[in-house]
Amino acid sequence: MRLSAALLILLPLLGTAPAHAAWHAANAEVTQAIKNPRIAAALEATTRMDKAILNHDQKGFADAFAQDAVVNNPFNKIARKADAEHNLKTGLIDYTSLERSIEYAAVRGQHDIVLMGEEKLTPVGKARFAGKTVHRRTTEVWTDESGEWKLAIRQATIYATE
Repeated sequence: MRLSAALLILLPLLGTAPAHAAWHAANAEVTQAIKNPRIAAALEATTRMDKAILNHDQKGFADAFAQDAVVNNPFNKIARKADAEHNLKTGLIDYTSLERSIEYAAVRGQHDIVLMGEEKLTPVGKARFAGKTVHRRTTEVWTDESGEWKLAIRQATIYATE
């Protein structure tokens, strides 16, 4: 009886739990690399993009992309910035959590940062794999050519759902 009463109280609260985005360094090399101010700034930009996704912030999401950004998305399609914006707007990108494990972070050239690793996310709504936990491998190139960190290239491959 007590358990039933507790569940009646807790279940509505679980449904309103805030969306969650986070990243962590997966190894000592990345822990050292993120001390580089450029890498740290690019990771801050990833956090802003992830929070924009979770908060359905279309402007914040669009602002994260370089104008000429290209994405090989988990739907096995090439997407440009406008395609990604459309996917967020229509609910094809809709998550309640997004956690990144950064396994590689490095400066490349004068303007680019490469981030590689794994993401674990929970899609909802119209999103593909809604109701499952998705694991995917990612590679991203962030650029500061414009004076701000923007996502220039992203590749994501789903390797498991549960």
